[in-house]
Amino acid sequence: MDREKTTMDRRVVVDVWDWQTRVLHWTNALLVLTLALLMLGNEAMEALGVAKALRRPVKQLHAYTGYVFVFTFTLRIAWAFLGNEYARWRDIVPLTGEQWSGVAANVRWYLSGFKSEPPLSRGHNPLASLFYTALFVVLAAQALTGLTLAGVELHMAPAAWFTAGLGEEALEAVEEAAEEIHEFGLWFVIFYLTAHIGGLVFHEIGERTGLFSSMIHGKKYFPEE
Repeated sequence: MDREKTTMDRRVVVDVWDWQTRVLHWTNALLVLTLALLMLGNEAMEALGVAKALRRPVKQLHAYTGYVFVFTFTLRIAWAFLGNEYARWRDIVPLTGEQWSGVAANVRWYLSGFKSEPPLSRGHNPLASLFYTALFVVLAAQALTGLTLAGVELHMAPAAWFTAGLGEEALEAVEEAAEEIHEFGLWFVIFYLTAHIGGLVFHEIGERTGLFSSMIHGKKYFPEE
């Protein structure tokens, strides 16, 4: 019995996340969280009737932080073509039959009340990949609409170059559309962060592969069998 337990407890160390993926993951996570808090803070100030002149520095800080995020997010998109096998789009976006089987297996594990053995994934969890894919699309929209709003409201390049010749009505229409998309993106990001943390906790406890720590040192620990 003790020998069987020892065998089951043996773990194989697998290098999964390269250092570029880890650095970009934490950098982008911190930037997204900062941007969300600044945006919520600006909306709270507006709801409390704070003067526009006093809210402007918050909006400017949001915009400057957004420019940094656009740069680092672009690096992550590029790294999905250049990184190791677990950093690439084929591991992020669930396209193969094997990945969709993994999605179904994860759904069954959730529906079982986490009573069965969880399906293990070396790279991105297939079910989580559905959310990752949606997140990448939303973040790309956030970047584009954020740049647009920075150009319209703060006259910041590069969007200001394209909006400078527009009339007042056209500018208002562009601003309104960008704000609607940007606000939707904010609430999606909040939903995603909540779901991401919840899923991380469940899989950290169920899988015992060092899921959270793997984004620090890049390694996961799988059962030897």
